Amino acid sequence: MTAAAPPPKAAARMPVAGPACCETVSATLIGHFSTRLEVEAAKAGGSLSAAAIRALAERFLAEERARFGPLFQRSFDACTEARASRQFEMARRRPFDRILMKRFAHLFPPRPGDDGGRGILSRRVIAGFNLAVDKMIGPMLYEQCQRKCEGILERHRVGSGFDWERIYADPEAHALANDVLVVVSHYFANFHKRREWFMALVNSHLAAATAGAEDERWQLTESGFAELMHALFADLRAAMVTKPQAVKNRYGDHTFESLAEFFRRLEGS
Repeated sequence: MTAAAPPPKAAARMPVAGPACCETVSATLIGHFSTRLEVEAAKAGGSLSAAAIRALAERFLAEERARFGPLFQRSFDACTEARASRQFEMARRRPFDRILMKRFAHLFPPRPGDDGGRGILSRRVIAGFNLAVDKMIGPMLYEQCQRKCEGILERHRVGSGFDWERIYADPEAHALANDVLVVVSHYFANFHKRREWFMALVNSHLAAATAGAEDERWQLTESGFAELMHALFADLRAAMVTKPQAVKNRYGDHTFESLAEFFRRLEGS
């Protein structure tokens, strides 16, 4: 009986993620199978028939599945984490997304060097949230917002980067976010139907989860939706209380009442 090969060592030097990671995994598996072929061919006098190779391949996969399982899992986890990270960074590079996301970033779990705190929402929500906003306001307005935000960024350039705290506090960025949220609020005239649509869309576009992570089975629920909307609209809602006439002057009496109705539905949801 052929002695078992030592555990695969390639995992120890496996690239973090990406094509190189997949290449390392496949090369490791092929290398071990080639060694097994050489051993079996030597035992058979130097050659193996096609049928013998197929049978050997089936036995190899059956015997080695458990031993290579951890290697496959580590590769999958690394690629999943890298994909989620790229999605998040892409959202952060799009200035309007980042300005809008700032309003509820405190609902994410704490993370060194980043926004977060309460942990009500998972960062896996970002891609679905951006897609929902795109659909609610339309791709043309969405891109217009991105371009306007690019101009705001230029006003707050610091060396090769940007002063994001000044960007978040910029009156134009502040007004732009509120203007978009007014459009979003109209989308929820049929509140319960649109809430279900929003949650279904977000949950069907969650970033892939890392196996074993706390948010592996996370889904946006009605309570999570309420928290998200309360955070998004907090500034606009406060303005309706402290400066109602200014809000009416900007958006009109009808929109003011529509916003008030949206908040009543949100409180009762």
